[in-house]
Amino acid sequence: MATFFELNRSALQLMEQSGALAKNLGFEVAAGSIQGQIDAFQKKKLMVVVAGEARRGKSSLLNALLNEAQPLFPVDINVCTNVVTIVQYGEQEKIEAYIQDATHEQGYRIEAITRERIPDYVSEQGNPSNYKNVQLLNAFIPNELLREGVVFVDTPGVGSLNVEHAETTYSFLPNADLLLFVCDADSGMTESELIFLKRGYRYCQNILYPLTKKDLNANYPAILEDNRAKISAALEIPAEDVQIVPVSSMAKLRFLKTGSKTMYANSNFAALEEQLWTTIARRRGEILISPYLSAVREELEKILDNLKAQCLLLGSGQGVAPQLVEELNKKIAALETLQDSSAGWRSELNLFFTVLQNDVSAQQREIAAETQTLVDKQISAMGSKICRKANYVSLLSNVNDVLSRGVLDIQENISDKITEQVRRQTEQSDFGLSVNQDILDKLDFKPEGELQVKFTKKKTSDKLVKKGRTITMNSMGGSAAGMIIGGAAGGMLGFYIGGPVLAYEFAQAGAAYGLSLGGLLGGTKGCMEALSRYDELDVGTVRKALTQHITASVSGMTRVVSNTIAELRVTMTSGFEQQLKLRVKELREHIAKIQKNIDLARNENMQAAAKLKDQIAQLQKQLAQFERLDEAVASFCSGEKLQSTKAEPAKETEKGAEVTYGFL
Repeated sequence: MATFFELNRSALQLMEQSGALAKNLGFEVAAGSIQGQIDAFQKKKLMVVVAGEARRGKSSLLNALLNEAQPLFPVDINVCTNVVTIVQYGEQEKIEAYIQDATHEQGYRIEAITRERIPDYVSEQGNPSNYKNVQLLNAFIPNELLREGVVFVDTPGVGSLNVEHAETTYSFLPNADLLLFVCDADSGMTESELIFLKRGYRYCQNILYPLTKKDLNANYPAILEDNRAKISAALEIPAEDVQIVPVSSMAKLRFLKTGSKTMYANSNFAALEEQLWTTIARRRGEILISPYLSAVREELEKILDNLKAQCLLLGSGQGVAPQLVEELNKKIAALETLQDSSAGWRSELNLFFTVLQNDVSAQQREIAAETQTLVDKQISAMGSKICRKANYVSLLSNVNDVLSRGVLDIQENISDKITEQVRRQTEQSDFGLSVNQDILDKLDFKPEGELQVKFTKKKTSDKLVKKGRTITMNSMGGSAAGMIIGGAAGGMLGFYIGGPVLAYEFAQAGAAYGLSLGGLLGGTKGCMEALSRYDELDVGTVRKALTQHITASVSGMTRVVSNTIAELRVTMTSGFEQQLKLRVKELREHIAKIQKNIDLARNENMQAAAKLKDQIAQLQKQLAQFERLDEAVASFCSGEKLQSTKAEPAKETEKGAEVTYGFL
């Protein structure tokens, strides 16, 4: 755990140093962009979803794992249907209950409650059958384990008859960075748990299996190995890849109250905590640290491009500096033309979204047809047997499975198509990093020897783009209940247009639809209640109830997706406009710095060159630190053991003094 947090803090420190350096060198636009990346970096989240069958000890496990001696999660009572609790860091404790309310524009209202009242909202005892219509409980607590952005999501218990529970939990899996699937030592895993795992494994392959209550069964190793064999067979993975950790939550909680080291040792939580935080770090280190490092590094590389151009042009006597300024002004004019209301990219973007909407609508029709065919075939095969509760509950679960997978396929389709469209637009607009170098190459400029510096070898931003996909697809789940289709696609758009900072902001464009989409299968409860009212069911009634459920679910899906696409259209347009304006401002700043040196006298040239070379050296040292830190993050994510990530003092090398990060 410490290693990841040290990497995280090292990244923040390096980015803050880079922002200060950009400002000291007089590049205000770059300094502002770097600060934006820092702000987004500090808002990032690591999402841990906790799932398992009812009464497996999930609540006690979470209280113990988060060192909450005063229970945050209610224990020893039945869990409440369809209620999710999200726990994240807050300077002051604040707990909010999201209550479904059609009178509010967003479809819900928020009630502030105290920790003591949590059972009244999330337990079957305090909120039978969720009559209060609680959609989500969001808890902010001053817990140091969560300070670095780790978010825990406690989901309702899954089980053979808990269809709505399973679907609520299932909706979070695509956004999970890690799944804690809780088993216990009382009995082996059930068939319903294995079915849930098989469905969920498609979207989250990073799973830890805490085996609770080990102190209550001396024969727990046999249960552990039985579970390992079942999971290995169900997921078709090697048994050694199934990470099961036996623990005693009660022993850990006693340790928190008494400080008994013996209790802590007996709890075996040290092993679980090491597995948990190491897995989080390796899963998220590269995609939640490296993308921001890459974005800030690119800002520094643009500054370096300008400084080297200035140095090369000093006293050149070839009239190249005015030519460079002229070419830069042409580029500015081209970018300003793209801001016109008649610019071609606007009509191209409108056409893109029209085609996208049609494509997604076709997907929705296919989902509706697939689910209806499933119902018709199953009822035809079973006849009157479908009227048995176990049978229609099983069919309802299968219907919801098709609907859930369909929504995820739509999300992926939107994200993929937006990715391609943004790439096309950015390529056409030429947001190059080495604009000065490119123009000087085009002008076939030959610098004077005494002022010569070498341009940095051109690099591709593919690495940043690939990481951008991962960050947006996997880190947007904590802001609202359910799958945030707009958040994921919006985050994708933001990253490609403007880096992680815009990814975070644009992701919020779709977040408002998260609760609606998370409630896509909310008709499950109504369907079950409708069928339970009959003393005797007939086939026609069951078919009608399931068909109505499909119709309502697909209708809700259509509404949410259409609203999301409309929001993305606006977001993508305004985001692209913002980037055009920022690039123009940046180029004008670069021109002003080049023009300052055009008319310098010979002796002034040498003084200016010495100053520029010193600035270039500062930037190169800073960029070297980025390379080392990025390599350290990559090494950590690949599983190499790091003993320390503390920054060492500056030391002399053959290239001069430079700060070195001691990733040992």
